[in-house]
Amino acid sequence: MRIGIDIDDTLIDSVQVVRKYIKKYGHLYCKNNELSDLEGELLRGKLKNKIVTDFFSNHCIEISDHIRVKRYAKQVINKLHEEGNEIIIITARSDNYYKNAQEYCANYLKKKNIHYDKLITHQTYKYKTCKNEGIDIMIDDAIDTCEDVIKLGMKAIVFNSKTNINKDTTCDRVNTWVEVYNYIHNLKK
Repeated sequence: MRIGIDIDDTLIDSVQVVRKYIKKYGHLYCKNNELSDLEGELLRGKLKNKIVTDFFSNHCIEISDHIRVKRYAKQVINKLHEEGNEIIIITARSDNYYKNAQEYCANYLKKKNIHYDKLITHQTYKYKTCKNEGIDIMIDDAIDTCEDVIKLGMKAIVFNSKTNINKDTTCDRVNTWVEVYNYIHNLKK
């Protein structure tokens, strides 16, 4: 099985660290901490607002260096890999903010001892990448990505996060990497 996996708020817990940095530095970018209202835009990589773009440009590496891998993500991904599944990491992270997104992400995954077969950065529209890569199932916290993948006839599951938990979707949801493992094994039966 070819398994696509997003990084931010799927493989790692981005939202907590991003909120910490918004609280710490948000006042430098806007009054009334408008940056908190734009948190979703920041976490989705949709950096169309100048405030968000400036904040992310100045702090993305520091933020990323402090984000932890979600509980059991490493163990589950490595076990899925050992079982013969192909792991394709698909992220929107790009050279616009990470001087070399491919290298930065590869080094991060290596440092965290997470095994994968392919890393694809710069992917704003991940559903296209899923189609081109022949992904069987995509795991992402972005509901729109998962719904677009399903429309193309592939499987997708939404990894619940603080930014998507109150949004409606017809996609199946998971809360933990243990649930991801069980979901994938149930698909294989």
